[in-house]
Amino acid sequence: MKYEVGDRIILLHSKEEGTVVDLVGNGMVMVEVGGVTFPVYLDQIDYPYFHRFTEKKIVPPPRRIPGDEIKPLKKKEDFRMDKGMFLSMLPVFITEGYEENIQLLKFHLLNESQFTYRFTFQVWLGNKMDLEIKNEILPFNNFYLSDLLFAALNDNPRFEFTFYLKDPKPNQALSFQKTWKIKPKQFFQQLGELRSRQDATLNYLLFDKYPDKAPDSKPDFFDSGRKGNFSAVTSKINVQPDTPVAPKYEVDLHIETLVSDWYGLSNIAILAIQLNEFQRYLDLAIAHHQHSMIVIHGVGTGKLRDEVHELLKQTPEVDSFVNQYHGRYGYGATEIFFKY
Repeated sequence: MKYEVGDRIILLHSKEEGTVVDLVGNGMVMVEVGGVTFPVYLDQIDYPYFHRFTEKKIVPPPRRIPGDEIKPLKKKEDFRMDKGMFLSMLPVFITEGYEENIQLLKFHLLNESQFTYRFTFQVWLGNKMDLEIKNEILPFNNFYLSDLLFAALNDNPRFEFTFYLKDPKPNQALSFQKTWKIKPKQFFQQLGELRSRQDATLNYLLFDKYPDKAPDSKPDFFDSGRKGNFSAVTSKINVQPDTPVAPKYEVDLHIETLVSDWYGLSNIAILAIQLNEFQRYLDLAIAHHQHSMIVIHGVGTGKLRDEVHELLKQTPEVDSFVNQYHGRYGYGATEIFFKY
């Protein structure tokens, strides 16, 4: 006999499970299913575990969610067109009585192209150089240059730029120079239009495309068949600015740590040098995906701290920053946290 009393069985026709309670001759057994006892033939029952392992599994169809039949669109790459290099000017107004007068002008360099440029920037007041900056600007990025007091317009200010491609190409110029001057009549007209449009900045195009090399500008030392004078060639072009240093976790903006001969510099010049140094390492930190950075600006009058915080508010890669008491820096430092 295949089955014994007490064996668990399953009825093949109804898939109900029960127990063998007695053995009957002629190929039959008595089973109890749900409290009811009745005889069944051996070919009408089976062991439950055998049935579970041999039956075909019915896989339910996948659940359809509304919208699954719509194929997702491929994400389009963010393509930005090259527009060139711009000088951006932000006038800062102060209220005097019932009138708003311009206190100073804030200048930024806007690189609306896919190339990285090194540049030299000079501010000339009354035919004397007041400020010089050497640095680089990344693609589709901005760089703070300096502030100019509105009263300095009486000194006939002019800005001298010299641009270099960081990755030069054989068919493009070694350098490109541009001079920008404020034309009083045109400037005041543009300021009036700016306020009527309720815009914040005036943008001036410095160049839309970096120039190609002139056909006759190839120096002799490239020709192996001639004896070129390298010193003579380099004396006719501007030397490229120093390569920026590696990024830092801690940046000290005290003027005595930045320049050795700072005595006699105006407050505007000192502030511009400090903010230029900060912008340089801020750009490098972002380019190298630093998690955080500490900038030491000191306490003083709070002018440098406020300018640093204003730049941070305008930088989309900055997640947050905090200026609170620190055992090492006191209240003279701000910690910056980035997001990418």
